[in-house]
Order: sequence, then structure tokens, then C-alpha cells
Amino acid sequence: MPRIKAQNVNHPEHTENLNAEKYALIREAMLATLPSHESGEGMAFNDLEEKVAAYLMKKEVSPELFPKPGSVRWYTKAVQLDLEARGEIERLPGKSPIHLRKQANP
Repeated sequence: MPRIKAQNVNHPEHTENLNAEKYALIREAMLATLPSHESGEGMAFNDLEEKVAAYLMKKEVSPELFPKPGSVRWYTKAVQLDLEARGEIERLPGKSPIHLRKQANP
């Protein structure tokens, strides 16, 4: 099973070995649903998690790929931290809870 080493923006020395297929699906869902940098808007993580789950259902991703309760949330968080570390998405400063959007020029 192919794996990807996901980075963590909060702990640069730490990587997480993720299933590449799951990573790609979650990344695709996140980038399809997050607002752009130009919009000036951000999306709260809880809203992002809901939109990712809805995206996966719309794409008819087999529930067997994410069988455990909370696994979509866990993967969404892991991919979020990786995409932040890679500069593809960003946190809006001064927002609590965390709000995210696509980076201007990833």
C-alpha cells in the first residue's frame, strides 16, 4: 500500500506515514471546498470537516475506506497540517477557532 510522509506545520521534525489514496482524496476535498486567498474569507475547521465528509459522500467514496468513527476527521486534520507545512493552505491570523483558506500562490 503506497504511503506518503505528511509533514506537521506545528512540529517540523515530525512526519506521519499516511495511506496515499486516503491522503489524495482528503486533499482533493479540502482544496475543492476551502475558500481562495483572494476571497479574504476563511473556513472554520469544523465546517471544513463537514464539507470534506459531504464531498466524499458525493464522490461515492466507499465507507470502507474510512471505516472507523472519526477517521475522516483525523485524516482531515493530518492533511490540513501537511498542506499548511507545504504552503498550499494557510491559517487566518487572530481567528479562534482555526480558520483556513487556500494559499495565494502555493
